Amino acid sequence: MFKRQKVYLLLVFSVSFFACKKTDVVGGKDYSTLGSSAHDLLASSYSSLEIQIQYMPGYQPDHQSTDNFKNFLGQYLNKPNGISIIEQQIPSDGKSILSVNEVVALEKKYRTVFTNNHQIAVYILITDGISDKSDIFGSAYWNTSICLIGKTISNNSGTVGQISQSQLLTVLFEHEFGHLLGLVNQGSPMQTNHQDVSDGAHCINKNCLMYYEIETEAISPTSSLPSLDANCVADLKANGGK
Repeated sequence: MFKRQKVYLLLVFSVSFFACKKTDVVGGKDYSTLGSSAHDLLASSYSSLEIQIQYMPGYQPDHQSTDNFKNFLGQYLNKPNGISIIEQQIPSDGKSILSVNEVVALEKKYRTVFTNNHQIAVYILITDGISDKSDIFGSAYWNTSICLIGKTISNNSGTVGQISQSQLLTVLFEHEFGHLLGLVNQGSPMQTNHQDVSDGAHCINKNCLMYYEIETEAISPTSSLPSLDANCVADLKANGGK
């Protein structure tokens, strides 16, 4: 478990939260095991993707981060009828600390966009509390579900000596969505062995977006954001991506 005091210039991903590991659940097209919709998200079998971002008061993502996110998805997903993002504020639940079960309950209460016909859907919740797993910034948990911990993100970005909030949100959106896309070896089979098996579904390449310890690599606010390496891109292409 990494401590927040280490992340004043760091990008942090969900290594210990309920993300980045397969979680078996019983459900329909949108409440299934993490990584199980990787091909559907990548390939044109569903011709469009709609992402519903719901956020608690004070934690709406900025336009730059969502634009970066959409551009990232456009590089790898075959969605001839487009990728859309809709945003909606939901009420705070009044809890300063949220458990996995409470996040799931919030999704089931407020989510309104689901996979159907020719459109696949993804749900992203941005909370105003912190995770009960301590220093956690975000997580992918089901096949089309992501949670970002807004308060923790805000506390560790955007001030002097810190990465900008837009940059941190961009990286978190992309990293967690990478897990929905089956990276690494969690729904998109590896073309070359590059899984860091000691740290779950992460890449061994320290410079890759999907490297689990990327949060320990200090970067300045002007540094380039990490991207997927060649092995991760090859996995996505082999599973129906561009």
